[in-house]
Amino acid sequence: MVASVASATAAAVGSADTASKSLAQNFDTFLKLLTTQLQHQDPLNPMDSNEFTQQLVSYTGVEQQIASNKNLEKLVNLVGSSQTGAAVGFLGKAIEATGDTTQLSAGQAAWTYELPRAASGVILSVVNAAGQTVKIAAGELTSGAHAFTWDGRDANGNPQPDGNYTLKITAVDSNQNAIAAVTKVTGTVSAVEFDGTTQVLVVGGKRIPLENVTKVVSASSN
Repeated sequence: MVASVASATAAAVGSADTASKSLAQNFDTFLKLLTTQLQHQDPLNPMDSNEFTQQLVSYTGVEQQIASNKNLEKLVNLVGSSQTGAAVGFLGKAIEATGDTTQLSAGQAAWTYELPRAASGVILSVVNAAGQTVKIAAGELTSGAHAFTWDGRDANGNPQPDGNYTLKITAVDSNQNAIAAVTKVTGTVSAVEFDGTTQVLVVGGKRIPLENVTKVVSASSN
């Protein structure tokens, strides 16, 4: 009987519907075992009723947990539906989002980066999808937000193929202490994807989680 309760408890942490079926099956088994034990118990040494009570209390607790799981699942579905509608509203709009990878298209790729304090040296490295550095440039030294636009050419002036490129920033202050820069990318949302409860915006072939968006501009404002 103890094994039956343990099985139902484990099932309760999964899908509420599956757990409900498992609990019903285990409870039915428990009642059959209990009935059989009562029928064959020794009249001179009856079974301890405390054990029955504990088993029933355990089943009641599991049943309440399953009910809570069902309510949580409904809440998650409602929230997910609301977020889905919100994500669709980004279609066709220009956004800014935290991230260091953007797409080179028609010989242009753009990033913005922000320094929390002034730097004595900033190096901007453009890295392709294969992990190779194709361009190195000096960055702005003052604190605040800065824009960096790459023309799609490597250090020798050779045009690079369209695709995703990552901007790596190395910044240090006057004491040669590293400065953590925040990198952002911009682009127009062309599609919205749903990955379970996560909404993902597609910008220039790059997938950006909805929670990474920091700014939205209407298409007419571009």
